[in-house]
Amino acid sequence: MAVLHIGSSKDSTAVLLLAGRIVAALTTNKTTFPEPDPTLVDFGTRVTLLDTYIKSKDGSDLNKQTIVKQSQLVYDDLKDLANYVNKIAKGDKAIIILSGFDFDSEAVEHSIPEKVIIKRIENGSTEHSAKIYVIPDADADRYMVETTTTPSDANSWKLVLNSVPSNKLEIPSLSRGTEIFIRVAAGNTHGWGPHSDATGFIPQ
Repeated sequence: MAVLHIGSSKDSTAVLLLAGRIVAALTTNKTTFPEPDPTLVDFGTRVTLLDTYIKSKDGSDLNKQTIVKQSQLVYDDLKDLANYVNKIAKGDKAIIILSGFDFDSEAVEHSIPEKVIIKRIENGSTEHSAKIYVIPDADADRYMVETTTTPSDANSWKLVLNSVPSNKLEIPSLSRGTEIFIRVAAGNTHGWGPHSDATGFIPQ
């Protein structure tokens, strides 16, 4: 299977080096990897920003925080791309190597994901939308999102996103100025983990 061999996003230089390698490999092998998720355009943009921030390193707290934040975004993308490559490769070592990722020949036993933790919710890319950021679970390859306006009513929750990667957690067409409550669950082929705590958000 495709593996990162990077323990976390904290080593921004290592994240950048691997990300650059993946961009080059996936670009070269578009026939094998026709629809990367996230797209190479989006991923490449985030990688370029990380490179810019690292090169402009000035020791300030603001610069350090910017690098940390961007490194986490790129790291999350790498995890999603590794999942994408594994789905394409289906265990074929040659295909995984073409992607630029390292290859782990030992099968990894995945359990049902843990309870999701929502990091933050922001206004999305379109009007009256919500973009959800979660702490990625290593065992998860899909996420579901449910919403309600009355979180105390267990029967009021409605499924709005199903089986999407962590970077696609955006809810469109919400009612402006009306508070909604959002919860997220992570899953894989073994099933779905518990929902996150409900988090309130008012779309703008």
